[in-house]
Amino acid sequence: MPLSEIAARWANAPHVFHEWLRLFASPPLRNRATLGGNLATASPIGDSAPLLLALDATVHSVSRQGRRTIPLNAFFTGYRRTVLGHDELIAAIQIPKPLPEFVRFYKIAKRRMDDISTVAAAMAMDWDRSGRIALARFAFGGVAAVPLRAMAAEEAVLGSRWNDAAVERVQAVIERTLHPIGDHRGSADYRIAVAKSLVAKFLWESREAAA
Repeated sequence: MPLSEIAARWANAPHVFHEWLRLFASPPLRNRATLGGNLATASPIGDSAPLLLALDATVHSVSRQGRRTIPLNAFFTGYRRTVLGHDELIAAIQIPKPLPEFVRFYKIAKRRMDDISTVAAAMAMDWDRSGRIALARFAFGGVAAVPLRAMAAEEAVLGSRWNDAAVERVQAVIERTLHPIGDHRGSADYRIAVAKSLVAKFLWESREAAA
């Protein structure tokens, strides 16, 4: 199903989905492109993977051997490679509910619309009744050979307050664990700096939303 048709049918889609969709390529491409196709190409700068990783999506595949369910976080195995077998197709992508309380998608590119990402990121967070972080997901594209979740960064803030100190812990993990390459869209140092700045932006926007 093309992305534009998903948008038309998913009447109660979260706001972040529509924000993400407007940044995905161009209207003609959205009329043909599918989520499954975008994931199966396994591009490290594909726009769908970071958002779906932040939403803890799973991939349902089908082949002659039957069906299986694959956590998206385990789907990518290397540059342009996935766990799919040669005869295996993506049948569905499942996003669990309830959705996280606060989710944002960010795309950094030379042009805002109709351009390939230099860095793409999606972040999601839930809080417990005391205001401490109960769930954190920081997903990135363009900072490694595959789209990924910065799980060490997530673990670094669980159970803590979401504040400047927590952001600094996440940024320290990002700087230590992410290893992007440099190309004509941006150097490795630039990509790390962008990823760190987006975490700070996520904090700022969560504060704005709570105000």
